[in-house]
Amino acid sequence: MEAEIVTADGAVRIANACTNPDLFWAIKGGGGGSFGIVTKLTLRTHELPLLFGGALLTIKAMSDAAFRQLIEQFFQFYSDSLFNLHWGESVTLRPGNLLAIRMVSQGLDKQQAEKVWQPFLEWVRGSPQDFTLTEAPIIGGIPARNWWDADYRRKNLPNTMHTDDRPGAPETHFWWAGNQNEVGIFWHGYQSTWLPAALLQTDGQQRLADALFASSRHSSVYLQFNKGLAGAPPETVAAVRNTAMNPAVLDAFGLAIIAGGRPATYPGIPGHEPDLALARKEAGEIDQSMAELRKIAPNAGSYVSETNFFESNWQRSFWGANYPRLQVVKATYDPDGLFFVHHGVGSEGWSDDGFTRLPK
Repeated sequence: MEAEIVTADGAVRIANACTNPDLFWAIKGGGGGSFGIVTKLTLRTHELPLLFGGALLTIKAMSDAAFRQLIEQFFQFYSDSLFNLHWGESVTLRPGNLLAIRMVSQGLDKQQAEKVWQPFLEWVRGSPQDFTLTEAPIIGGIPARNWWDADYRRKNLPNTMHTDDRPGAPETHFWWAGNQNEVGIFWHGYQSTWLPAALLQTDGQQRLADALFASSRHSSVYLQFNKGLAGAPPETVAAVRNTAMNPAVLDAFGLAIIAGGRPATYPGIPGHEPDLALARKEAGEIDQSMAELRKIAPNAGSYVSETNFFESNWQRSFWGANYPRLQVVKATYDPDGLFFVHHGVGSEGWSDDGFTRLPK
């Protein structure tokens, strides 16, 4: 709703819809650190739903043809039954023709959630020669206020969390198990692209499945449904439209992330050094994998906070038609370029290290 921000001239400014509205617009999606130092935020809060829950399962296809069929069937099911306000989170297409489903729900109890998934699971189980559940489905719901309750999770969902085991650490300190591999990771490559919701329509589902299958031949493909706003309530779409983000997010059903790396990798520490040959190999595979998705979404753009460090056309990719307006705000509040961010607004006027202004 409002920010306090220290700009390049040392002034402490208030930015909201009425005071410095251009600066307020820019810091909502314009890239962290480009316009000043935010020292305070005022946020709108929302009531929790009564229930949070999810569906966790992994399916292995016994052949390439079966995996291609599984992808199309899942996205038909997603379009019909999950593309709504109740469901979000992710699926991953993994090597070995695996589909790992990690969906999260709101407002549904266990019985309601199981009813949603019943037709899809019956389809999978109806072809045992083609598919097997390598991870038995876990479908349910819990009180929403227990979602971040360390004691509740320790007793009921221990595999979903890591507890801080340092001496004297409070028992309430934990982190999600899914984030463990990010600790000390050395990224070999990282790319993302928005996928437009038009691909979920009947005439687009085959193209989507073909592209995802082709992409998965090179690397794992992670689809984060929470980060696309297609299908969101009109007031939510209107609010995000009034930010600096690439407008492609408004019509996207999700963000495709293709990445690879190794955790606990530290140059100079024996046994933990990066494997540069492997890194270069995986970087090439990630390029090939993302190229398949860009065939069906050639100008979809990327998410500035989860993207390719080496993005070539980053101005269009991160901000689309909003970039010229962001340049005006940058010139207004930081005309000398005090704040430099790699591939941030105005960085094209500086050397890669941000210390030398380039000739115009």
